[in-house]
Amino acid sequence: MLEEEVQQLEERTQRLLAAYRQARLEQKRALQERDRLLALNAELRRRIEGIVERVRMLESEQESSQ
Repeated sequence: MLEEEVQQLEERTQRLLAAYRQARLEQKRALQERDRLLALNAELRRRIEGIVERVRMLESEQESSQ
C-alpha cells in the first residue's frame, strides 16, 4: 500500500515538473514574442514619424511657394 502511494506521488511529481517546465518554456516564448513586437512597433513608429515630418515639410514648402 505504502509503495503504491509513493509511486503515485512520484508520478504526480513528474507530471507537475513537466507542466512547470512547459509553462516556463511558454512564458519564455511569450516574452520573446513581446520583445519582437515591441521592437517592430518602435520601428514602425519611427517610420511613421519620418513620413509625417516629410509631409509637413512638403506642406510648408507648398505654402511658401504660393
